Amino acid sequence: MSAEGKTFLVTGANAGIGYHVAEQLAGTGATVILGSRSATKADAAMASIRAVVPGARVRHLQLDLADLTSLKAAAGELDRLDAVVCNAGVMIDDAELMYTTNHLGHFVLVSWLMPLLAAAPEGRVVTTGSLRGKKVKDGDAYARSKQAQMLFGFELARRQSAVTSIVNHPGGALDSITFPASLLLQDKAAGAWPAVQAVLDPDVRSGQMLGPRVFGLRGKPRIEPVRGQLADEALAARVWEESVELTGVEPA
Repeated sequence: MSAEGKTFLVTGANAGIGYHVAEQLAGTGATVILGSRSATKADAAMASIRAVVPGARVRHLQLDLADLTSLKAAAGELDRLDAVVCNAGVMIDDAELMYTTNHLGHFVLVSWLMPLLAAAPEGRVVTTGSLRGKKVKDGDAYARSKQAQMLFGFELARRQSAVTSIVNHPGGALDSITFPASLLLQDKAAGAWPAVQAVLDPDVRSGQMLGPRVFGLRGKPRIEPVRGQLADEALAARVWEESVELTGVEPA
């Protein structure tokens, strides 16, 4: 599918699934902006993309999701945007920093990007969650941060109509496939498919969720039913209001 003339921002695009999202979007002819803290890693990622996609239109945006006060300036460096893929995430021992990076940073970034996205013909916010985010168990700080990110995507769809807000998850994605995990899981390139489809597919609607079609673990993307904690509108509203209180901004 061609996306010539469009501009997409992918957070955490220098490695992992984010890299493959950026590479696959670059193959559509779009301009792809790699949001990353490290210019060195972003340069390496862009060189790799250009080796796979000759003539790829890629560039770097200095972006630190853990530094909420820096995000307004980062967003101000862009003059147009058709979609942002909120992909970046960390898994670390510091629960507060993990929640800030995985959820609050994207909450703030989308707030500052909203004027550009609303001005686009079909502006989209694509939020990448995880399987663990579907049902949070006590003490799982990583799952809590990813669930908050997913609930944000659903609540954004309910609170505004200026842009399309789509949630996705990569299923079970490994850096390298080994038996017997390969029977159920897939590589990072395949894990990028739901996010890429969420950016490009004109038939996907705001508030929907995409994930791999085989048990939610592997395969081509499909629309998934939103169930359980992710369907709890009161919980999503509470996460939203708490995020507004913590950051002082509101994406809608």
